[in-house]
Amino acid sequence: MKKYLRGPYTSRLLHAFGIDPVRYWLLIDLFGALSERRELFSQLGRDGMTLQKASWGYYIMSGLLSIVLVIAGMQLNTYATFFLGFSVFLLTAVLLSETSSSLVNPVEALVLSHQPINGATYTAAKLTHLLRMLLHLVPGLSLIPALAGLFLKGCPWYFPPLFVAAEFALGLLVALSSCAVFGWLIRLLPPARLKAVGMTAEALPWLGWMIFQFRRDVFAHIRVPAWTRDAVFGLVVLGVILAVFGLRSLSSDYLVRVAAIAHGRSRAGRRGRSWFGGLVAAMGGGPAARGGYEYVSRMMRRDWQFRRQLLAFAPMTVMMLGGAVRSVKLSPFARGFTAMHMFPHAFGVAFFVICSTIFYGNDHRGAWLFLLAPAGAFRGVARGVYSAFFMLIAAPHAILLPFLFWYWGLADALLFSAYSVAVAATYLAFELRLIEGMPFSRQPEATQNFMVLPLMMAGGFVMAIAVGLQYFLIFHSRAAVLASSAVLCAAAYYLTPLSLESLETSIRFHLGILSAETKAIYHEVGA
Repeated sequence: MKKYLRGPYTSRLLHAFGIDPVRYWLLIDLFGALSERRELFSQLGRDGMTLQKASWGYYIMSGLLSIVLVIAGMQLNTYATFFLGFSVFLLTAVLLSETSSSLVNPVEALVLSHQPINGATYTAAKLTHLLRMLLHLVPGLSLIPALAGLFLKGCPWYFPPLFVAAEFALGLLVALSSCAVFGWLIRLLPPARLKAVGMTAEALPWLGWMIFQFRRDVFAHIRVPAWTRDAVFGLVVLGVILAVFGLRSLSSDYLVRVAAIAHGRSRAGRRGRSWFGGLVAAMGGGPAARGGYEYVSRMMRRDWQFRRQLLAFAPMTVMMLGGAVRSVKLSPFARGFTAMHMFPHAFGVAFFVICSTIFYGNDHRGAWLFLLAPAGAFRGVARGVYSAFFMLIAAPHAILLPFLFWYWGLADALLFSAYSVAVAATYLAFELRLIEGMPFSRQPEATQNFMVLPLMMAGGFVMAIAVGLQYFLIFHSRAAVLASSAVLCAAAYYLTPLSLESLETSIRFHLGILSAETKAIYHEVGA
């Protein structure tokens, strides 16, 4: 297969698209070598083991959905439309993220930009891994539903190959459209703003999913006019034209602007020391705690990889907070369910995501800097990390408290705020143990990309159980809420020091590994 792909027929095809075959295959081999050396660890399409795990996850998910829909006796057209739409949504979310990771954060392109490589050759080699993703993910989304469709009434024998072919065609269309979107963005936007707009483009599929979930009644009343169906063909032709010109823009303009894209904005605002950092140092943490707080709080706003990992969860958080604010007039102590019942547990979901991803960073190669710190400083750094997280609990409650006091009264507002802070602090005490090493000091892993949807489902299930217990057992009595708050405060007070000790040990351990790897490099050079 490799000999055939690199033969004269493929070379003529690549030449027809303006791609230099020799340099194209050299770049493919280079990216493959970097992946084997784990230096392109953040791209799902180049990590074969993670890609196989993702495909098996999609096999399981599509298989369970197929069983449910076949047992329900769904019509064949509705069945096929549902799976095609579901596949388009998932592939759009994954491929947009992968395209953004490849093009918006072009670290290795800075090294190659001075070489005689045209934009079409580089972008084609850079985005070839999207085809590998389709070869793994599309069968996971289509094979089991295609075979299960044979058990539906009126299903013809040729449905499985036709359905799989349609899935591959849609997947290829989504991949080309994702590349075309960033081609237009590179052509129309200044390079310094491309990272921010690219992140927004990644979040759009998840935002649309959350809007559909919360406002499904709006879509139920939409009636499609007859003339709209006649215009579908014209919209498809227009989409193909836009995709073609977007791909041409990507191939011609990318390497010209790659330096400006990688560097981002050339000016960063200056900030002095925060007053909360001084408070952390004054409460016994010392300069190390203040340094840990300032480091984490600022990197959470600046690190590209961290912000990218949180994109899929941002729409869910915004919709939940919006629902809570909209229901702020209704007290949870009344006889009825409100969105405020979910407010304390939203912090648990948020801290689970943050603590699971915060040790990955875009500038992980600078982690050697922490080897210069004395060993005793990491206890204070762990306290500073905790203080930065606790600020995320304190600030929303401080903003919300005056509104609760206005609508509920002082007693209920203080009682609910105390309970909510206690729940969030207990979640934080448990989830601090998920941080594996110094924050922002490890290379990002592609595993996080395909785990977004399962994590959202699992987190929503656990939160639903907690909200149900809270609604049926606790909020029927103010005395029960007060007692629960006291128990949760005691649990957080006992568990937090243990979690901070675990975090300090984890930081020391991973920095020790980094120190050993650094020494090994110099031994190899000396040998």
